[in-house]
Amino acid sequence: MAAADVVVIGGGCTGASAAFWLASRHGQTVVLLDRGTVGGGPTGRSSGIVRMHYSYAPLIQLALRSRDVFANFDAVVGGSADFKKTGFLLLAPQGQEGTVEANVRLQSDLGGNTMVVDREAIADLDARLRTDDVGIGAYEPDSGYADGYATATGFAAAARRYGAEVRENMPAIRLVAEGSRVTGVETPTGRISAGAVLVAAGPWTRGLLGPLGIDLPIRATRHQVVLFEVEEPAAPLGFVLVDLGTGFYLRPDVGCQFHGGSVEEYPDEEVPADAFNEGTDFDFVEKMARRLAHRVPTFSGVGLKGGYASLYDVTPDWQPILGPVPDTAGLFVAAGFSGHGFKLSPAIGETLASFILTGRYGEIDLSPFRSSRFAEGALIHSPYAHGIVG
Repeated sequence: MAAADVVVIGGGCTGASAAFWLASRHGQTVVLLDRGTVGGGPTGRSSGIVRMHYSYAPLIQLALRSRDVFANFDAVVGGSADFKKTGFLLLAPQGQEGTVEANVRLQSDLGGNTMVVDREAIADLDARLRTDDVGIGAYEPDSGYADGYATATGFAAAARRYGAEVRENMPAIRLVAEGSRVTGVETPTGRISAGAVLVAAGPWTRGLLGPLGIDLPIRATRHQVVLFEVEEPAAPLGFVLVDLGTGFYLRPDVGCQFHGGSVEEYPDEEVPADAFNEGTDFDFVEKMARRLAHRVPTFSGVGLKGGYASLYDVTPDWQPILGPVPDTAGLFVAAGFSGHGFKLSPAIGETLASFILTGRYGEIDLSPFRSSRFAEGALIHSPYAHGIVG
């Protein structure tokens, strides 16, 4: 029977990050399991936005630390996460000025490079933006985007260099427990005994924990991304844009291409994690094109290059479940990211690795994200209508 100090289930950006920090910083014997390939699940289809605009201090702290790792990935981890510093602009409609200003103050107090921008300053960033229905904006010059697949595989490769074993195409069949303690993981090739198990399996997390009598409120939902292209000499927006007034986002890509999608919570489409339409729907593409043309009228004739759909693992408050599982010693979870896990994954892996070893959180307290908060009525609510914004 194989053995490890820690088994990490899930080779997405969060699981691979945790495996790296456990092996590199804490010298743990780690086995990272993935039912497919590292970065081959929802991580590989992430829009990859890296921004710090949150309204909750622990999320801002996670985002700040993660942004630093993305920007210095080669020095910290090794290799590249393909991070591009483009800037990030959030637009909010009239009536939300106070919320945006309060969030920017909180981010600044925590060390973020961010600022409130009025319509004139927004126009200075790109004069093509329509601003007559915008109340206020927030701009982060140091933010941008990275690549989900490169991030996950970069963390996994670095974990290997520190002795971790990465087993692809190796699903966790079940968690093994003795009494109130998890003692290992059953795989198709046998059992791996472990002192601790971290389940970071995204939409598959709930199914793994269910047989132990642990029911986490995580739903798998389908979310679409559209790839647009403008013709030269026009150019896409040079920065990442989240538009709360129309409920969509844009992210630059190579050449004259850019990604677009929705930041709305509802209506959503709950789907089986192993069987869903991975393409785009015509009505969704048309809706995103209308919103794009409203905010950037010169893009009214934009071309469609394609698109895809992926999965979010969504909780009732659109915030992750992080940390130890109550009444089950040695079991930890990192799931329910609700679409904003990628940008936080470097710091979440780092913080959870430390907690698994010491039982304490350091500078970033993840206890508000405990799984028991739903029963306690301690949900984390965003002041924005769109929970994914945080």
